[in-house]
Parts: sequence; C-alpha cells; structure tokens
Amino acid sequence: MNKSFIVTGASASGKTTLIDYAKEIGYKYLPTHTSRKIRDNEINGIDVICISNEEFVDNFNKGLYFEPTLESAMHKGLSIYYGTPKEWKNELEYGNSCAIASSPITARYIKKEIQVIWVHLYCSDDERYKRLKARGIEESEINSRMYSGDSIKIPEDADLLVDTEKYRPNEIIDIINKFSLI
Repeated sequence: MNKSFIVTGASASGKTTLIDYAKEIGYKYLPTHTSRKIRDNEINGIDVICISNEEFVDNFNKGLYFEPTLESAMHKGLSIYYGTPKEWKNELEYGNSCAIASSPITARYIKKEIQVIWVHLYCSDDERYKRLKARGIEESEINSRMYSGDSIKIPEDADLLVDTEKYRPNEIIDIINKFSLI
C-alpha cells in the first residue's frame, strides 16, 4: 500500500520538521526546486534544489513542474520561486515517499494525477512568528512569510489538516498511516 504523502503549510508551520522525521523512519524525500539561496543547514540536491530565477523560468516553460502558472510558483513577498517537479510522479504514486508541494494550488494539481495523501499543516500566527524568529530570519522576511502566499489559508479539501501545536511529527505520521488504510 502506498503511504506516500505531500505536505503543504505556511512558512514555519512544521513542514520541514515533519519531513525530517519522515526521512529518519525511512521515507524517501523528493526535494523541491527553488530560486532562493541555500540555507546554512541544507545540502543542495538533497534538502532542496536551488537554481537561478532564469533556470526556474526555463524549467517551467519546458513543463517540468506541477505548478499551473508561473505566478502560482512565486512567493510574492520574497520574489522567489518554488517548484514541484513532475518527475516525482512515479515515486509518489508507487513508493514510500514524501514531498513538500509549493502550495495548496499545486497540491490540488498533484492530487488530480496521483493517488497520494495531502497533509496540510497549520499553527497559530504567534507560534509561526516564534519559529521564524528562532531561525534568525530578518524581520522584513518574517513579515513577508507571515502574511503572503496561498498556504496561509487552510484548504478544506486537503486529506488531512493537522495543527502542529497539538501533534508531534511521529503522531502525524501515525495519522497518515491510519489514513492510508482507509
């Protein structure tokens, strides 16, 4: 049985924490493409695939991403792109894989093509602010991440909606596993 899942959520909602735990217990992580700079704790090609804006636009024009429009791939407040590679399709459909979709819009497109569990994570704005602040992010970027993007709205059509202030990553994986049995 396929236990693959995609995760969405606003910045600092717990996506990376969930993915890190999933990797620890044997899930294969499929990294997102982005035009942002790599973070100190990331390895390019493993945690994320960092490319230039020009490369991203070229890849998009070649039809390599699930994002339906270039606008839907852009984090407007930061002027960076996030892309969900179509090459994930087989691994998500037939494997024990996990991935971060760039937005609920993209998750909906993925769900049209692949039988995969869509998990949307959320938490309070106060908690998100604390988590972003703990990363050492500048206030201007925190404000942009807090109040922009499609993922700040909770999508009612996700398979699972999970409050990360109430559930730890191991509990979320248990919820995903139970859901996959239905």
